[in-house]
Amino acid sequence: MEKARISSIQLFLLLTGFLYGSTVIINPALGAKNDAWLAIILGGVGGALLMGVYVSIALLNPSRTLVEILRDRSGKFVGNAVSILYIWYFVHLASLVFRNFGEFMVTVTFPETPMIIVIGIFAVILVYAVNSGVEVMGRLSELFMPVVPVVVLIISLSLITTRDFTAFLPVLENGMAPVLKAAFGFITFPFGETIAFLMLFPHLNQKGNLKKIAALSALFLVVLCLVIFMRDISVLGSGLMQQATFIPHLTSLLIPGLNVEPLVDINLLIGGGTKISVCIYAAVKALSQVSGIGDYRKLTTAITTFCVVLSIWVYENVLEMLSWAEKVWPYYSIPFQMVIPLILLFLSFKKRVKPSNVRNGS
Repeated sequence: MEKARISSIQLFLLLTGFLYGSTVIINPALGAKNDAWLAIILGGVGGALLMGVYVSIALLNPSRTLVEILRDRSGKFVGNAVSILYIWYFVHLASLVFRNFGEFMVTVTFPETPMIIVIGIFAVILVYAVNSGVEVMGRLSELFMPVVPVVVLIISLSLITTRDFTAFLPVLENGMAPVLKAAFGFITFPFGETIAFLMLFPHLNQKGNLKKIAALSALFLVVLCLVIFMRDISVLGSGLMQQATFIPHLTSLLIPGLNVEPLVDINLLIGGGTKISVCIYAAVKALSQVSGIGDYRKLTTAITTFCVVLSIWVYENVLEMLSWAEKVWPYYSIPFQMVIPLILLFLSFKKRVKPSNVRNGS
């Protein structure tokens, strides 16, 4: 176990940055159209409960990573096999966020630059961050994450005079089915993806704060997403939001006499960078534990390079990327985010209860 320790505020900011991630440009709750605000609330409640499962697993298995928990609860062979699946999941998730970042930047900011160059430069920076260790990642989150809500606030307040505050009406025009579907998508992206933090939770210096940190980070994201949605729909209207590819960017262009477009880029850099670095750290740490390699840093460059190559290969275009995020990712993620963690939680409870029953019987 790497002896690094992070504070409660650092873990909160890492979690918040991870959750924010690429939701700045892709929000699955928007599939509910005018009722996306309700999908965000319902998805936030479900997401917080799912994060509670991960926190419970961590608290029942103190100072153990996901790989160590899987080995302890299901045996070395099965534990290593499932750990390999999770390594793939973390690598795949990192590559998808790389592609989100790359598509946005070459579409909006650097249209003449090849995507591989944009993603590659970003990857080099993140390799350095991951190799610096979890403490440095925590300090970077303290430095950069406060910028995110400030940027959202600046853009929102700049558009306060051009809004139609009834744009989200009528409520439930299409019934509850689209809302529940969008809420489920919002649970799996981004809340369920925090399963990666089971590789980071052992580094928290005050384990007693874990439940509070998870709850506050979930609440913070829900509030942030609600503010962004209400801002965007009141400015653009539901029809234009359905047609736009990158909604926050379009919203930022409507501010008269003020160019805040780079601020959206900054938010994506911070959120996406946090999410990718956590995923790569989780993947290389898990791989080092499965393979018995003492220093995970030996694997970082190779894994990140694979993520970059996979990010270029995984989609044909931006429309396929958006379609995958909405229609495929939620169901693809169910085993990793829900099925295996619930089994692990059951096994952890069972192992904890069993010794006490033996003592009582004796």
